[in-house]
Amino acid sequence: MDKPDILLDSDVMIEILRNNPKAIQWLLTQRGKAIGLPVIVRMELVRGARNRQEQRTIVRELDKYETVHLETGDTIKALKWFEDFYLSHGLGIMDCLIAAPAVRLRRPLYTFNVRHYRVIPGLDA
Repeated sequence: MDKPDILLDSDVMIEILRNNPKAIQWLLTQRGKAIGLPVIVRMELVRGARNRQEQRTIVRELDKYETVHLETGDTIKALKWFEDFYLSHGLGIMDCLIAAPAVRLRRPLYTFNVRHYRVIPGLDA
């Protein structure tokens, strides 16, 4: 598996799935780049489905992007960040797990919630 060029956070992918014109316009500027979705992002988006038909539609759209799975080192980093930054910065469990593959792959994570991620060492968000 080749490394994706960029990874997307849930909030960005939600706007793409909603066909938000600004999100679609931005996506078009990313042509030629391999876009990855951390597995946690994919799971969050599937969780948002209200029925089986909507779930099938979401999965069909998500299948256009590479799913980036967690590795052991990712969970070790995520746990460390959570322990270090939960109380001081309110860093969430899911944010830690979403950021970990981006740090491992040294790829930017595109998000609207930069504030959530700014404390994570080595993350380009």
